[in-house]
Amino acid sequence: MTSVTPFVSQENAPGKLQDAVVELYTLDSALNANIPESLRLPMVKLLRVVNSFYSNKIEGNPTHPAEILHAQEEGGANDPSDDLLEIKQHIEVQARLANLEIGRGVLCTSKFFREVHKEFYQGLPKKFLEIKNPDTDEIIPITPGEFRTRNVKVGKHVPPEHQEISRYMGWFEKVFNPAHIHGTNRLFAAAAAHHRFMWIHPFLDGNGRVGRLFTDNYMHCSGLGGYGLWSMCRGFGRDTDAYYEALSRADMERQGSTDGRGILSDKGLLQFTEYFLDTALDQVKYFSALLEPKKLDERINYYFEMRNRGALLSSTGETLKPLKPESKEVYFKLLRSGPQQRADLQRSLETSERTLRTIVSQMSDAGLVEAPAKKPVVLALSPSSIEMLFPHLW
Repeated sequence: MTSVTPFVSQENAPGKLQDAVVELYTLDSALNANIPESLRLPMVKLLRVVNSFYSNKIEGNPTHPAEILHAQEEGGANDPSDDLLEIKQHIEVQARLANLEIGRGVLCTSKFFREVHKEFYQGLPKKFLEIKNPDTDEIIPITPGEFRTRNVKVGKHVPPEHQEISRYMGWFEKVFNPAHIHGTNRLFAAAAAHHRFMWIHPFLDGNGRVGRLFTDNYMHCSGLGGYGLWSMCRGFGRDTDAYYEALSRADMERQGSTDGRGILSDKGLLQFTEYFLDTALDQVKYFSALLEPKKLDERINYYFEMRNRGALLSSTGETLKPLKPESKEVYFKLLRSGPQQRADLQRSLETSERTLRTIVSQMSDAGLVEAPAKKPVVLALSPSSIEMLFPHLW
């Protein structure tokens, strides 16, 4: 028997946490319903980059957002640094997971965690496949997709012994399977599952990144239809100290007979649950404000105005080339009406085929649209526009 409280249930949660869960579902639903459909996929792709930046920042990766955006502008023309490669790998794993449509019954299994870990580490340079024992300086190899076979200490936290990992992960699968949890309890479970996985620490390394990828998928399975247009990683990574402090409080052993019946503190779990829900609300409110139509239109107008003044720089410091004045009209047309055939754009602009070809070519080169031959023109978010359209994202 595993003597750990699984999660704070709705029935036992303080009223303010029950209210927070209801508010979160309400705000998420509004964001999901109100975002222009043409912006949905570009935002999801952007959030994968944001998630990767913050998740790796938490683990000490020093890559700056400008380096990530520059790499996107280059489109893989140059070999990335090891740190940038780690971020690129993380983005690709998110995309592959999104395409799998992971079922609720699979999400909490050891097989799922092993496969995510293996996906993340495969193909990374050797330096990412070994860790150093801080006490002995021993170099320990990491086997992608395999649970640890030795005991570890992570800061002040001493995870379960390696012989206990299979038992704990079996318990984890049983108590957190979202197919067996209903209503708002799924969000309470999401918070606890994030901590409990980190506490078990089943891998030698990579538990943080794998755990946050797991939480992204768990939030999807919890009925948050807009998740992916906002994310927990940004909230965790904006204040790493607060994140680690919240995890540490939930690591505490039971503090006396009034602190639950398991080996871990119920008060610590309650505090972590409150931190988790506060973080979620902060993030969904931020992205909802960011995508508010009137304010977004103002920033788009300002971007095109500044670009055509020659006042915007690329990630390498070069002045961005002005675009044809009609480019802004095309961008708003795609934003509000979705993908457009070239003939429809030509009629809308009342321009020639040749002029439209120039407009679309310029916008495609700038990353503002995707325009494959013989297919509709589609809205995109260019690396050069992201910081102006989405302030304080990083």
